[in-house]
Amino acid sequence: MSELRHMCWTKATRREAGEPRHSVAWAASRRAWFKVFDDRIECGDWTIAPASVLEAVLFETRQWFIPMFVLQLSTEDATYQFGFNPWCRVANHLFFDVDRQRVKMRYSPFSLALRIAVGLLLAYLLLQRFG
Repeated sequence: MSELRHMCWTKATRREAGEPRHSVAWAASRRAWFKVFDDRIECGDWTIAPASVLEAVLFETRQWFIPMFVLQLSTEDATYQFGFNPWCRVANHLFFDVDRQRVKMRYSPFSLALRIAVGLLLAYLLLQRFG
C-alpha cells in the first residue's frame, strides 16, 4: 500500500492548457481532494502515474490581490490543471521536477462578456434605484 504524502482541496480541469485564465472550463471544473501518494497522484477518479508526466508547470498568479497556484500536468493522453489556494504548497510534495512560471491571470472571451454583462446590469439597477 502506498503512503499518502500530501492532500489538499482543489479545483481541476482537463479542458484548459497553457497559462491559466478565467473561463467556463473553470466554472464547471471538478472540486475534489488532490492526493499525492508515493506512486501516483489522485484527484477524484483521475489517477496520474509519475512516469506518465511529460511536463509539470506550476503557474504562480494572483486573483485580485490574493496569490494562487495552478499546477499543470501534461501526459500523453491529457493535460490537467489543478487550482490551489495560497497555503497549499503542493510542489514541495511532488516526486518530479516542476517548472515554475509567474504569469498574469488571463480572461477568456466568455469570461470577459460575462463580466461586462454583470457590470452593465449593476449600472442599470443603480440607475433605476437612484437615477
